[in-house]
Amino acid sequence: MNTLFRNFSHTFRRFFTASVLNLLGLSIAFAACFVILTQVDYDYNYNKAYPAHDRIYRVEVDAGGDYGWQIWLARPFCELVGASSPHIQAISVTSLSNSLNDFEVDEHIYSEPWFTGFGDYLEVFQPTMVCGTTASLNEPGHALISASMARRFFGTTDAIGKTIYVDRKSRNQPLVVGGVYQDMPENSQLGNCVFSSYSPNLNKDSWRNWNYTLYIRLDSPASLTDVERSVIESCKLNIPRDLNSGEGEEDWENFIHFTPLDEVHYSTVGNKAATSKAAVYLLLCVSVLILLTAAVNYMNFSLAETPMRLRSINTQKVLGASTFSLRMYLLLESVLVCVCGFLLSLLWLYLLQDTSLNTLVASDLSLMNHPNLLIALGGMAVCMGLLAGAYPSYYVTSFPPALVLKGSFGLSPKGKMLRTFLVCFQFFVSFMLIISVGIMYLQSRYIQQSDYGYDKEVVLVGAIPYEYLDRREAIVSELSGISGIEGISISKFVLSSADNYMSWGRGEGEHHIQLVCFPVDYRYLSVLGIKITEGRNFKPGDGDVYIFNEAARKKYPRMKVDEPATLGDYPVVGFCENIRFSSFRNNDAVEPMAFFIYGKDYADWDVWDANSILNIRVAAGVDKVDMLHRLAETTEKMAPGRDFRFRFMDEVIDQNYHQELRFTRQILLFSLIAIVLSMIGVFGLTLFESEYRRKEIGIRKIMGSSTGEILYMFTKRYFVMLVVCFVLAVPFGWWIGHDWLESFSDKTPIRAWVFVASFLLVSLITVLTVTFQCWKNANENPVRSIKTE
Repeated sequence: MNTLFRNFSHTFRRFFTASVLNLLGLSIAFAACFVILTQVDYDYNYNKAYPAHDRIYRVEVDAGGDYGWQIWLARPFCELVGASSPHIQAISVTSLSNSLNDFEVDEHIYSEPWFTGFGDYLEVFQPTMVCGTTASLNEPGHALISASMARRFFGTTDAIGKTIYVDRKSRNQPLVVGGVYQDMPENSQLGNCVFSSYSPNLNKDSWRNWNYTLYIRLDSPASLTDVERSVIESCKLNIPRDLNSGEGEEDWENFIHFTPLDEVHYSTVGNKAATSKAAVYLLLCVSVLILLTAAVNYMNFSLAETPMRLRSINTQKVLGASTFSLRMYLLLESVLVCVCGFLLSLLWLYLLQDTSLNTLVASDLSLMNHPNLLIALGGMAVCMGLLAGAYPSYYVTSFPPALVLKGSFGLSPKGKMLRTFLVCFQFFVSFMLIISVGIMYLQSRYIQQSDYGYDKEVVLVGAIPYEYLDRREAIVSELSGISGIEGISISKFVLSSADNYMSWGRGEGEHHIQLVCFPVDYRYLSVLGIKITEGRNFKPGDGDVYIFNEAARKKYPRMKVDEPATLGDYPVVGFCENIRFSSFRNNDAVEPMAFFIYGKDYADWDVWDANSILNIRVAAGVDKVDMLHRLAETTEKMAPGRDFRFRFMDEVIDQNYHQELRFTRQILLFSLIAIVLSMIGVFGLTLFESEYRRKEIGIRKIMGSSTGEILYMFTKRYFVMLVVCFVLAVPFGWWIGHDWLESFSDKTPIRAWVFVASFLLVSLITVLTVTFQCWKNANENPVRSIKTE
């Protein structure tokens, strides 16, 4: 062991620059691999913490027409499915998603996710209970909270019977804690929410209110085929015929689908921003490629060192050391270097764990939360050391001692070919990743710079707290008095912030129309700068009226101004230009959409007329950051302690693409790491090659070669390698970028400059690296070079 450390120390000092670069490259590779694999682990194990995850399914239907596959269902349909087969052990009928809500506990306000459903809807998921049971959800006014919530609310997990209040105590909506569940992992479908139940009679027999999601738990995955058959037969007999647009057996067979809970995370039904399984596999491949790139670097260094270590190693053979023992020492030395690189990566990760690196992945980057991953990476470090050191250790000990001085593997054709192949592999990976991230950048820029059809750049948005909804007009009036505000309107949603809003179907038979409904007040179109193409804008006093986009008029040409949208529906007062009202995952240019003002028909429906989004138009030249502060100060005076959550509209829209933008940042970072690793390899290789060829350089200088010609001699070889690797990498980079673009309905064309820029970037960095390393030897006195040689 002493010999091992002595040899390791001697090698490190003798080849100090190369050794430092090697360790740095290995540590960066292991750190990047850890970050990537935490994200892969997060996605791969999504929902797998539930005890019966392999027996839980989400029910989806295709009602035909323009609806497509959907997860929102009617309550009687959910209960019909649940009663259709004895293989169904439990059903969960819930709201579509949770919502962030305030809760008052002992005069303290907490903002927590709130999730609702019917009865004991958590029985399907079987969370681990700290105290109480999920059956308490069957009791009106009861709730379940997580253990972490219980400790924050009450200082203990023994919270059964304690009371929390929805929003504020003055609202008089108490929830009694009926149970405390163990905190669920972040990568789970439900998450840690305050779980409570709907009124038992809500929409009990309503086939027209499709606002719920259904999960079922089977007795065995093998029962799925029988369950599907039973559900279809039950649907044929019991659901209204107009819910399936087709006739005959084939349409019923395609009416319903069961998605395994393990696959829900990747399903675009109901969530077009869902994680792509291909993206997860791509990240896994990137982690492998980065490790391989680092391993290639190490092997290149080892091979390049070979001629310089032949004398000392074969001297040991002359002194009695066996070939086997020398090979073992070299292998252990290789493993030690890789393990040191791994340990150094842990230091980087520890220092960076509380930085913006956390925003790069959805998972927690704390080292202690991933013990299995650390063990696996440690094992990879050992394997990498063995594999990367196997051939160099074999080769450097394969010469008879008497022949050591007769050749140099570092300059032999075989040596050059192997090292060239290893460097080409690094260039290939760098080009592939840079090209793909360039395509992703094009789409990101396209999203940000496209014309949305309204003035999103000058609009701020906020949310009116629930208990102040009856004072909306007073709030608008007060805020309108702030200097720099040109107009304020109220809507139900933030425009362009989601893939789906309210989907309305109106009329029957040939008069049926399908539209996306966007409830607003009469000021909305003026505040956002949306242009009317025919008819008039909304005006004060309007109620139960539409303004449709041009796509609706094109699809339904019978629509006319001042006439009902369809038989028995509300009147159309105007048409507006097509705008980007959802996301680039949808083709809004062909999607019928209508702005709608709630009128007397919805006067008694508080749940309908709950428009709470403030849309604030700021005058040109006004500092929007300062405006956010002034808005917050004004609302604090009107509603002390209440947060209206004022934000830039651009910020809200960008949040709609957080999955895609995060993936783009991931690939960008790992592309840069791949380039850095490649340049470390090129630097090290050039370092040794320039040393090998010092005599040749000196002779060329004596014969009249200039410094530029010497540098050209070195860079020419690398330029040829770059061209070949670029040509091979282009199809793979294009395929990765093109596959990523498939999640968008409206996407940018792939521009040729992306490929040109990728080639120039990697080539420029490579040429600069080679030039920097070779400059000293190219300018050295040739007499000294020849003497040294």
